[in-house]
Amino acid sequence: MPEKRYTVGGMDGWLNVKREPSGKVIAVPEFTQVELARSSGGRDYFAALEGVERGKNFSVKSGNLKAGTPAYRAPAALQFSLGRELLTYPGGQVKAITHSRNPIPAGVHPIQLPDFPHQLGMGYMRQSTYAKSWFYLGQGHAILGNNDRYLHPGAVSAGCITVDPSAWTQLYQHLILCRSGDGKTVGSVTVVR
Repeated sequence: MPEKRYTVGGMDGWLNVKREPSGKVIAVPEFTQVELARSSGGRDYFAALEGVERGKNFSVKSGNLKAGTPAYRAPAALQFSLGRELLTYPGGQVKAITHSRNPIPAGVHPIQLPDFPHQLGMGYMRQSTYAKSWFYLGQGHAILGNNDRYLHPGAVSAGCITVDPSAWTQLYQHLILCRSGDGKTVGSVTVVR
């Protein structure tokens, strides 16, 4: 009988898994809830229950899925002040920016679970080992090159909510355990002028 488990990420918050049956290696974020189907030949076979890979089948070397459910939190409720350049969350306030000529629009934006390791975060790995974990701000899936908006660490913004990299680890660790209950989002951010 299938049982619920969750993924254990590496130092950067990602776990490499094999898509079944193709064998293509992809990364899923830590704490992703999964359903273990079976274990065989030193591998665990499972289906992702949330995130962009929800409903897809994978396998991973045994020992990378934990039994039970982590200490998930209620949905995150963040607020980003465009004028003050501050992002507020239960852990405090952090400096954050957006592009002055292409700012993230005012209003409420869903915050999705991280979708894949973003290589543009590599330059900030010294400030945060989670710098490649970005949270998409929108409905559906991000379409690269289509003015996608993310919550991510950095020093330059193209229209995302870009957080001071030295504050990213604490914010990431808060968000990665938040859940809205829809299998996609960790909460929302309200953008105000």
